[in-house]
Amino acid sequence: MRLTIEASLRRIVDLLRDEVGPEVQTPFLAQSVRMAGGLLTICANWVDDAAAIRVEENAAIRKVLAEASVSLDGDLSARLRAASLSSDPGLRISQLDAENHRLRMLLVEAHGVAERGEGASPQVLDAAIWRLLEEIELKRAQREQAHPYGQ
Repeated sequence: MRLTIEASLRRIVDLLRDEVGPEVQTPFLAQSVRMAGGLLTICANWVDDAAAIRVEENAAIRKVLAEASVSLDGDLSARLRAASLSSDPGLRISQLDAENHRLRMLLVEAHGVAERGEGASPQVLDAAIWRLLEEIELKRAQREQAHPYGQ
């Protein structure tokens, strides 16, 4: 078996659950052990797909920005179009997070225009943005529950 950060964190979770947890006699310490296991599980999940989830989110945001650029005019339309054609600057989490932030700020700007009823089909754009945000949050929630503590 290959030793990875994810595998190491999961082994520590197993150790806490199977060896330490049963030996703990006080409720406070037992709760602390469970919480530590849960936090380690979240960290293991994050390590496993941190880059993938950001790359997927950035691509999904770019797609909506491309659609938004068609229904808007002027400088914002040009900036949305340019962002929709951009690519991730690298695979480091800090790079992907910075790009995700940049894309989300443009998405917020486009959403503001749609909510003011400006541009062609503002209701369609508004719905597309809300759908995207819901999909992003659902995927993140599923990821965090993929390996809950105690399984």
